[in-house]
Amino acid sequence: MGELLFGIKDNSFLDTMSLVHFASGLGLGFLIILFLKSSFRKIYFKLGFIFLVIWELFEFFLRFLRVYYPFLLEKLKFIPASWAANESILNISSDLIVGLVGLLIIYFTFTLKFKFKSK
Repeated sequence: MGELLFGIKDNSFLDTMSLVHFASGLGLGFLIILFLKSSFRKIYFKLGFIFLVIWELFEFFLRFLRVYYPFLLEKLKFIPASWAANESILNISSDLIVGLVGLLIIYFTFTLKFKFKSK
C-alpha cells in the first residue's frame, strides 16, 4: 500500500518527479502573475491548469512517439528520454494536483502580500 502512495517512479501517487512538478507549479504561478500582472482567480487558475495539462499531453505525445515512431524520438535528442517514460493514471493525476498546489502557494502568497500592503 505504501508503494501506491510514494516510491515507485511513474507509478506511485508521489515520486521524485513530484518535486519537479511542484516547482513547475510555483514557477508557472510566478510567471503568470509577473507577465500578466494579474492575480485574478479565474484567469490565474485557468491559465495555470491549461499549461499543466498541456505539459502532460506533451509527455503523452512523447510516449506515443516512443512506441509507434521511435526513430522520430531519436531525432529529438534535446528531449530527455525520461520524459517519454510510461506513467500510470494515478501518477499523471498527482502531477497535475502537485502542480496546482504550487500554483496555489504562489497565488495566496501574492494575494496576501497585496492585501497587507493596501491596509
